[in-house]
Amino acid sequence: MEERRDQDEMLETLVREQMLLTRFALQGVAPKDREVPLDRSAVILLSRLRAQGPMTVAELADAFDMDVSTIHRQTTAAMKSDLLERITDPDGGVARKLRPTDEGLRRLDAELVARKDGFDRILADWSPDEIAGFVHSLRRYNQAVEARRGKSWPRD
Repeated sequence: MEERRDQDEMLETLVREQMLLTRFALQGVAPKDREVPLDRSAVILLSRLRAQGPMTVAELADAFDMDVSTIHRQTTAAMKSDLLERITDPDGGVARKLRPTDEGLRRLDAELVARKDGFDRILADWSPDEIAGFVHSLRRYNQAVEARRGKSWPRD
């Protein structure tokens, strides 16, 4: 009984801390530190396409476990901003695929550097071992979520 109460309290703390993590994740990354920041959906789309190669809207929807209409809206916005482009399927398929433009990759790289610099400022007083432990735990958590959903993110 006591053990279950302790577990419940820890999970309540986890819920709060995860909420705060998502709130503060970009707090140390001021827009003035870079050109127009990329929104979350553009960062995720560009990152996935960089990691996995060109994909159709349907493939992206499946990978993200989202509605095709949602992915279509996000990819349309990214194409209007010159972040993505449609190409013929390199494997000869009928459906057209999406890939990042050179501008999209340049902006993604700038965004990721700005975010890394933000974390560097926030974690400035953490030891390398503390940072490594945090990264290890966060990756393990993300991989557990991915395994539960059956949708893994391509990693090196």
